[in-house]
Amino acid sequence: MLIKVDTTPAISIIVPVYNVQDYLVECLDSLAKQTFSSTFEILLVDDCSTDNSKKLCEDFVAANPTLAKLICLPNNQGVAVARNTGIEAATGTYFAFVDSDDLLPPDALQNLYNAAITYQADIVKGNNITFNDHSANAAGYDVKEIKIYIDDVILSMFLEHKETRGHTWGKLFLRSAFASIINTPGVVMAEDTLYCAEVFSLAKKLVLINKTVYHYRLRKTGATGRKFQTGAYLWWLYSIENCGRFITTEHQQSCYKELQIRTLLQLVREARSLDDNQLADVIKEIQSRQTAWQLTSLRSLIKSNVRTKALLHFLKFKVTLFKLGQRLQN
Repeated sequence: MLIKVDTTPAISIIVPVYNVQDYLVECLDSLAKQTFSSTFEILLVDDCSTDNSKKLCEDFVAANPTLAKLICLPNNQGVAVARNTGIEAATGTYFAFVDSDDLLPPDALQNLYNAAITYQADIVKGNNITFNDHSANAAGYDVKEIKIYIDDVILSMFLEHKETRGHTWGKLFLRSAFASIINTPGVVMAEDTLYCAEVFSLAKKLVLINKTVYHYRLRKTGATGRKFQTGAYLWWLYSIENCGRFITTEHQQSCYKELQIRTLLQLVREARSLDDNQLADVIKEIQSRQTAWQLTSLRSLIKSNVRTKALLHFLKFKVTLFKLGQRLQN
């Protein structure tokens, strides 16, 4: 009698690749050196790199033919399409995203998988370290003990932005639960937040573990100024606005209001560095969202049951917005 052997990998690691030749080898080396007791696959999705990245992927697959697979997109379509392509090709019970300039510590997959199996979780999120050439620091939102969230509370805690952030990386997702959820193509800022909001809204059990599972590389990109110059901040607002589609409870709504307040506060703070011509357009967009999101008075927010800290954030937002308006009038 023939015995059928299950060859399904436990985890599929999805790595979008685009022009990262300076960091890619180190990233792939960290994946290949996982001390994982089960099987996993590495799916490299090259988004038409114009540097040596594709060749480095080809070399890695040639050296690890049973571990890695290279998928080449026919034209440059952005990280969302690359991630979606990886999800479609994945065969693992779970999947995880890794950015191609970041690293996994050797026991990352084992720690995530152990928690997923032990607690029968459909999402597991671990701690992470941010690093550059000069330093490495634990993230301020890392947890010190294992925490478990169930059903509706999962989206609430995500929107609170305290113990987990809108990153797709550093997490393990159950493929049978989330394979149909896509990263929205074309969104160039906060696309991770929008994807995670939908996934967290559908999750049944989320486990946070007090193990470091991801090393996030800090790179000097000047993104703060460019988000206004390129209009990318509008996509940030779009992503936050569309997170509201997944809300089903009053507590989630309160947490969402707080997220909206934090977003507008961060925007007006960053806008202080703009010249007056740029600032005028940004202020118009912020005021438009303030009205659309019904963030116009302290009294209405108190009725929304937001926390005291959020009320303080709202007052800081109003003061900063007023000062920017005064600056434009002078």
